[in-house]
Amino acid sequence: MPADLLLLLHMHQPDYRDPDGGDPVMPWVRLHATRGYTDVPALALEAGAGFTLNLVPSLVDQLQDLADGRTDRWERLSRAPAEALGAEDRAFIRARFVHGHPAMRRVSRRYQELEARIGALTDPADLRDLQVWSNLAWMGVIARRDPFIEGLFQQDRAFTHGQLIGLMDRQRALVAGVLPLWRRLPSIATSPYTHPILPLLVDFQHARRNLDRLPDDVHFAWPDDAARQLQEAVDRASAAMGRPVRGMWPSEGSVSPEVVALAGAAGVTWLATDEGVLHRSGRDGPADVRRAWRLPEGGPALLFRDRELSDRIGFVYASWDGAAAAADLLSRLPDSGVVPIVLDGENPWESYPDAGEAFLRALFASGRCCTAEQALARMPEGRLHHLHTGSWIHANFAIWAGDPMDRAGWRRLSRARAAWEAAGRPEAAWPALRAAEGSDWFWWYGPEHHSEMRDLFDLLFRKHLAAAWAAMGQPPPDDLQRPVWTDPSR
Repeated sequence: MPADLLLLLHMHQPDYRDPDGGDPVMPWVRLHATRGYTDVPALALEAGAGFTLNLVPSLVDQLQDLADGRTDRWERLSRAPAEALGAEDRAFIRARFVHGHPAMRRVSRRYQELEARIGALTDPADLRDLQVWSNLAWMGVIARRDPFIEGLFQQDRAFTHGQLIGLMDRQRALVAGVLPLWRRLPSIATSPYTHPILPLLVDFQHARRNLDRLPDDVHFAWPDDAARQLQEAVDRASAAMGRPVRGMWPSEGSVSPEVVALAGAAGVTWLATDEGVLHRSGRDGPADVRRAWRLPEGGPALLFRDRELSDRIGFVYASWDGAAAAADLLSRLPDSGVVPIVLDGENPWESYPDAGEAFLRALFASGRCCTAEQALARMPEGRLHHLHTGSWIHANFAIWAGDPMDRAGWRRLSRARAAWEAAGRPEAAWPALRAAEGSDWFWWYGPEHHSEMRDLFDLLFRKHLAAAWAAMGQPPPDDLQRPVWTDPSR
């Protein structure tokens, strides 16, 4: 019989909450809730299709905060009457309200027109249309079933303030519905609490296992932190979903022998990572992703994703007809077994012109998708002699450790962590330290990636560290006042 696919979709955001007041510094949790966080599980449930949703506890916490009424500056400015906006607020809207993948702006002539004139927008009618489109463009498959939302898409321009408030109220309802929707899914997995690169928490120098020329200029080795991020994640995910959660996509698919042992101690029964790690690991037999692999000492089963098929969903199929893309994916599966396909569960649908509806509908209707638990019941086991230390990107940690800016951030983190140890680990400082250990801050340092929000990521990383120092009763070091990221072109 033809192979099935184990589909694992990873839902993740770092902790965007400002330690000074608790409000999110960026709007991505709220906006993704109206698209991927709602569409993917809803379409799967409608089709009766199996898949595994992987959630990050720092995302769950923020979804709950939003459901409880927390707001961010973007939302507050989105609700403000355009005629009443002051000069500072108008400047913020012009600087920050054109965002997301360009494909989402291509659905509206008006949004593209506003983007082209963004620096010159002063008329309240223009600003109000931008307020609407910066939120409306994120509305996905389920949201557009609402005639009011679909009517705004068709209208395109000349929105009223009443329509703007109606949009924002419906957005609020979608956000509040995400966690109850997720609880209905048959298969849930999790990631370490704030999405840290676990092998680097165990010992930053373990990055030298796959980056042999890495300078010896960071000294961070706190395996207890890795263990705590794991245990707290399992506990938080299980409590949030109302049932035990025992599977895990470790942040960025980052694994090492030490991490597998720590995950087993936290009650994790399976871990997923990339096939590049399997190819570099010692094993009995060929590197077959259709096997569940184990180390000699036992511990969690290890699943390795098919990189090509996973990346086709994330980076190729957005430009295809959705049904044809799903057919192409299924045609590439082998003749038997179960193939793990693992990818980001939120970002791809920004680039699909229909928010991924046609592709997801065809894939879920195929009857070929299954959960991780269903796959493990069918997969034969393979034996590893040794597990390579690496991530899903080139099977190394270059993105988070390889650039001088990465390591400058790690040195700031290391200093705070050592101070916490010396202070006797006061519990009040742990949430801020835990947030600062997340991978996302380091993702944006160095030349590999670009974001118009890079300054905010940098600022928030330093704010988390400053909050940790304050909770220890100590003044933060002066270098936390200076950005870690510097523009190499200047």
